[in-house]
Amino acid sequence: MIYDVVIIGGGAAGFGCALTLASANDKFEWAKDKKYLIIDDNKSDLNAGKYFNVAGIEAGINGVDLLEKMKVQLKQYSNNELKNSTVNKIEKVESGFIIICENQTIESKTLVLATGMHKFDIEFSEVQVKENIFAPKPNKILLANTNNLISENLYVAGLASGVPSMFACANGDGTKVACDILKSWCGKVAVVHDVKS
Repeated sequence: MIYDVVIIGGGAAGFGCALTLASANDKFEWAKDKKYLIIDDNKSDLNAGKYFNVAGIEAGINGVDLLEKMKVQLKQYSNNELKNSTVNKIEKVESGFIIICENQTIESKTLVLATGMHKFDIEFSEVQVKENIFAPKPNKILLANTNNLISENLYVAGLASGVPSMFACANGDGTKVACDILKSWCGKVAVVHDVKS
């Protein structure tokens, strides 16, 4: 199987991107039957956090519980999968990307890197790792990008793109990347609005 989008990283940005993409399938004919995958190694910074300033979430929720809520929310979309694995290497090929994990190889047409700002240790010649001058602490990284785009069909989202290290910023950046991908598919601005029925 070749996925339409693979997202590496299951934190705030990865889930923001995945939820937005998955929710578009029932709203647009051109998004119907698209398949998505998050690959996560369970090392998200959310695991160590406690959140008091995330709109719509009860104040004081710990990151482990917040991650679990996002996983449950994502399960309502059958077009999206979540795999626990570590990505070792990525290769750019004519059809997209080959993602080599510790226990399998995965193919995708589009790739989103939502890998955080601590390090990028995946072997991948298409990215340039830079010092993150926007981080409040030293020795953090970002992946060189222009408006989240690294190269054709290759995006970076969240802290790895250089946004401030807050949940809402990373989550919104992941959602924005999803909208960019949707736009690339339909040729015009595309947003997924939920409305009362």
